[in-house]
Amino acid sequence: MRLKETSSMVGLTRRPGASLHHQLFAILHSGISSGRYGGGSLLPSEDVLAETYNVSRATVRRAMQTLEAKGLIERRAGIGTRVFALPGEEHGASAVVDLVGALAGAGELVLMSFGFETASADICAQLDLPAGASVLNITRLRSMNDVPMRLTQHYLPEHLGKHLTPSILDGRLVAEVLLDIGVVGNHSENIISAILADATDADILKVEVGSPLLKLTRLLRTGSGQAVLLQHATTSPHREKLRIVFDADGKGIG
Repeated sequence: MRLKETSSMVGLTRRPGASLHHQLFAILHSGISSGRYGGGSLLPSEDVLAETYNVSRATVRRAMQTLEAKGLIERRAGIGTRVFALPGEEHGASAVVDLVGALAGAGELVLMSFGFETASADICAQLDLPAGASVLNITRLRSMNDVPMRLTQHYLPEHLGKHLTPSILDGRLVAEVLLDIGVVGNHSENIISAILADATDADILKVEVGSPLLKLTRLLRTGSGQAVLLQHATTSPHREKLRIVFDADGKGIG
């Protein structure tokens, strides 16, 4: 069920010293390194990329050639452009710092989409699910004073997602709703990374294509180690700050 559609995409802007094909390469490279395009997945077609970013097929082709030269993709006629898994690609982090959801209760929270889908290989791996498993995808946008602050995508295994409805989620954190059905997430693995805004990010967050963004990834597990919630949040570093506090004996900090 899709509750709200986004507006038209935002194209690339010519910038001194940065050709269009290099800008597009940087955005796609960022998407691959951040996991937006996971290993084994297909990139959008050249026609789709050209229309999305308002550039020529020649510009897209040059960006693809650079990605291919760097060993990041493989192009096959009739199949498409497949992403290679990056060497040493891992998911998770050793530091336990609760970052995603820090804006709870602030501003307006809008549900963009709510529905089940076949999970990508990347999402299945992080949630410890078999290939092709179904997950609930919840996408929400938090704004303050009509300024988009954070776009968050939540992924839950199907057996948990079937207990949730849009009305239950109204104005609440997904982790709080899980508590209502007896699911206690007491171990949080968090990753903070930097990405470049693609056309979708730029359109929703109202920033320029290629702008630097923060990506916050959170994997929530129960005490027994069961993965129950994966969150990807995207925010502009100009609009949101992260405060990290360690209350520990100092082990692992240095």
